[in-house]
Amino acid sequence: MSTNSFQAGDRVIIDPVVANKDMKGRVFEVVRRLKVNYDVKPLDGVGPLVRAQPEVLLPAPAELLAKPIVAVVPLSTGSTVRVKRARNIDPTTLFVVLANGAKVKIAESGGEDGRYWNVPRSALEKVTIDLVAATASAQVVEV
Repeated sequence: MSTNSFQAGDRVIIDPVVANKDMKGRVFEVVRRLKVNYDVKPLDGVGPLVRAQPEVLLPAPAELLAKPIVAVVPLSTGSTVRVKRARNIDPTTLFVVLANGAKVKIAESGGEDGRYWNVPRSALEKVTIDLVAATASAQVVEV
């Protein structure tokens, strides 16, 4: 394990020996040094700041820095999304974002008995709904 000292702006990884599956292979940027730990943010934009001990941080290897890092725009709670790829989820079904993180918690629009899914952010695409067109095509049924 490393006891390196890092400055704000340095690119680091979490030691693969101690990293969980969501943190392996991801590059982080040091935001600030605290008394004991560091605050690091993921360069891909997925997930919150991570507070890590200096012993678990390593300088990012050149092969990871050479790969293009595609920043993923976070989804706000209440956004309408569609699942691009996932087993057992129809890609035409609309979902609502319940919570953000390394995985996004989504529920089917209209509900399904409180059932929800945890899906990687990369498997989702945001859906925009044209409210004017939706209003024009809506039919009012009197009961």
